[in-house]
Amino acid sequence: MDNRKSKIDQLLQKYKAGNCTVEEMTWLRTALAEADPEADVDQAIIESLLQPVDGLNASESHLEKTLENIKRQIAGQQVKKRSLRLMRWPYWAAAGILFLSLFTLLIRNQYPDTVQQLTKHTVRQQILPEELPPGGNRATLRLADGSLVQLNDQQSGIIMGDEITYANGQPLQSGKMGRNQETNDLSKVMLELSTPVGGMYQITLPDGTKVWLNAASSLHYPARFAQHERKVTLKGEAFFEVRKDIARPFKVLSQGQEVQVLGTAFNVNAYPDNKLIKTTLVNGRIKLSNENPAIAAVYLQPGQQSSTNATGIIRVAQVDPAAFTAWKEGLFYFDETPLAEALRQIGLWYDVEVKYSSSVPQTHFYGRIKRDKPLGEVLEVLAEGGLRFELVKARDKRVLFVTAQP
Repeated sequence: MDNRKSKIDQLLQKYKAGNCTVEEMTWLRTALAEADPEADVDQAIIESLLQPVDGLNASESHLEKTLENIKRQIAGQQVKKRSLRLMRWPYWAAAGILFLSLFTLLIRNQYPDTVQQLTKHTVRQQILPEELPPGGNRATLRLADGSLVQLNDQQSGIIMGDEITYANGQPLQSGKMGRNQETNDLSKVMLELSTPVGGMYQITLPDGTKVWLNAASSLHYPARFAQHERKVTLKGEAFFEVRKDIARPFKVLSQGQEVQVLGTAFNVNAYPDNKLIKTTLVNGRIKLSNENPAIAAVYLQPGQQSSTNATGIIRVAQVDPAAFTAWKEGLFYFDETPLAEALRQIGLWYDVEVKYSSSVPQTHFYGRIKRDKPLGEVLEVLAEGGLRFELVKARDKRVLFVTAQP
């Protein structure tokens, strides 16, 4: 038995150094599965396992590292990518499972009270960012009778007409708009297109105006526009290409702001949790007003952006419109973009909640990143700004923790 214990100890040391062969790992896995924790695995092995592994931060507690691994094991979590880089053995998956299983066995015997406390609380589960896919075409349509239709995520948008069809001409299952018998006036039959976090969708309105709806947004609109005006209500963010109609101005209402146009292209960012409503004009001319009668209307020229605060004060600045409309082309476009704004966009698209440490620097980002990439590839770019990211799942939420690199 002493020879068996000695061999286990020897192979564990080789494992820690990343030098185990496939045959040795197979033997070690079998030996540990059959081991009596009190007879075959003694205090010397426990102590050897709690010694630092080359490459780990020396300032971190080895015991805390061990307990963190146990928590991940209890949660069924995968091994962190950062830890995997320390393992030079090609069969890292089996080795990782073996190592965590051994930790659980040893520490449950050595620190039973601590493990019991850990299992009483919700355990955070590590997620590899490279495994988190981007958002996509996701939306629901609320019909006039209140019924909700889940739209096809293989389609890019819908078209309003006598019936509702997808962009490729395929009719929607509930193409009759769900209107009741109370009115025949389609301008009073209201519908609402909504996207979730991690979703976007397009719509062609009854007049031919095209709207791209960004993540976590909604557009409230009539089945047919009235005779003298076209009016919609926006929550969140959308890009509009308005069909020109001099006799009927097009109006977008959002949090007390009204945008009025005849025919033009512009972007409105009016998320409820934003301090400012930002309207960016690509071409044409638009009129901005709000509920505060003391604030005069403002007219925007192409390349200008208005920022309206909660009191209705409007400020205008010259900007590059591409930085604020690139999302509809499938891009993150960062042009001296503050960290909080960059990660707000990323959080909406990948459906993650972002949390910061107090030491995060006031970083700004530049560049373009495709929105069809897994989250891990996007974070690799942002990490060059001196940041470190950890993605976990806790209580059915994905949380991205952001800290400054040491």
